[in-house]
Amino acid sequence: MDIPANLSDGGFPAWPLPLDATCAEFARSAVRSVYREFGMPRDLTCDATVIASEIATNALLHAYRAERTSSGAGRPELWAYLRRHTGPEIVIKVFDPVPWTGPARRPPRSAPTDATGGRGLHLVDALTAEHGGRWGIHPTRGRLGAAPSPGKVVFFTVPLPAQATMPPALPRPRSRRRSAERIHTLLTARGLRSHLAADRSVLHAGAGWQVWIREESISYHLPGREIAWLPASDEIEVVERVVRHSEEFTPVCSPTALPL
Repeated sequence: MDIPANLSDGGFPAWPLPLDATCAEFARSAVRSVYREFGMPRDLTCDATVIASEIATNALLHAYRAERTSSGAGRPELWAYLRRHTGPEIVIKVFDPVPWTGPARRPPRSAPTDATGGRGLHLVDALTAEHGGRWGIHPTRGRLGAAPSPGKVVFFTVPLPAQATMPPALPRPRSRRRSAERIHTLLTARGLRSHLAADRSVLHAGAGWQVWIREESISYHLPGREIAWLPASDEIEVVERVVRHSEEFTPVCSPTALPL
């Protein structure tokens, strides 16, 4: 696979994962393609493909195949984007249509020596920590198909190391109007009603959240939380947080899980 993702310019690709034995290899190929854009070191790329493979396999075997027999909703997906607010890092997410059931426990430090499985999330935990990354689980909505399916994602992040090809400080500048319109479009595609206010904010009155777009930053407010500020380039991260909140976010998983 060699599909330009253009993450450094705000790309947000979504790939449907194969529903057969090629699922893990597809996930590995997609991550290699994304990491190639930034000239990531070989060892880091190798570990990231292992993480993606484990997460994709779990989504297929333990989530999708069990869920489709009862609801038939959605299918596994793999997403990628670049986040900048804590320093440039690549975010990989694997979506599955299994309903969110609340916080998951952190995997044990090691699986029992006689276990035939259960090492997947332990490996994810160890490899992300080794590279200064994070992983976790949160509720969200799918991006592919006729309608966005509710479900969850397992995600992991890896900071761009010094030897990687660093993206520009900001992607190609957008006007406030274009940025607001993009956020509006992304939210609408996930089934969230929003409208553009006169001051170019994106407002969802029903859920009580609001997003303000400025030249240098994007800020947002979610019910029960303080106003948060992100760089103007983090449009996707803002959308992901709003969708996450709309699905009744509950913090999960590893001690370094992504904070809202």
